[in-house]
Amino acid sequence: MAIFGNLKHFSLGDLLVLLSSQDGALELFNLPGRKRITLYVSKGRLRSVHVNERPVDPLQARSVLGELVQAERGGFEFIPGARPHRRGGELDWPLEGLLVGLAAFNDEIGRVTEALPHPDTVFRFVRMPSFEDPHLKEFWNRAHGYLVTGASARQLSTRLGVRLDLARFYLHTLRQMGAVEPIRAAAASDSSRKAVAGRLLSALKKRFLGRG
Repeated sequence: MAIFGNLKHFSLGDLLVLLSSQDGALELFNLPGRKRITLYVSKGRLRSVHVNERPVDPLQARSVLGELVQAERGGFEFIPGARPHRRGGELDWPLEGLLVGLAAFNDEIGRVTEALPHPDTVFRFVRMPSFEDPHLKEFWNRAHGYLVTGASARQLSTRLGVRLDLARFYLHTLRQMGAVEPIRAAAASDSSRKAVAGRLLSALKKRFLGRG
């Protein structure tokens, strides 16, 4: 069955319900950031995720799907029977319940947004934690080498190919577990320094002018 349309009218949740009994590839295009994302499904399971025709690993796949949950524009087309041209990034995630899990995770990030570290705060490895969350463990396995010498959420986002808010959330969680600690706070930007200086200058002017 051919399926096509726009994310303005069909959410990812709607599409996953339709694809639960299909085998093939769901191509999504004209997305923010100009990514072309392909989801390969078979027998009610997500088999792999490709970005710009390249397979991504499970950590990146979860990041991509988290973005798609929130996407409100972009086109899509389902190609029955399509198979990936390139091997790699094999998944075996059931479509049933996938959307609920992704939405709940996005909500969890949203609830602690104000507590998340600055994107440029550098963290360093302290001790090996024990994991109950397999997704957090996957992030740790990929990020550990960088955290030994120190890395920020922005650096990990780029190096691991995941969303910045995802990297910030996982560093926040690892810090709470005592696995990492901040070693260098983010430096204030030039604009921030100028803004502070401007406020101080304005306050001084008011003070001295008021005396006159």
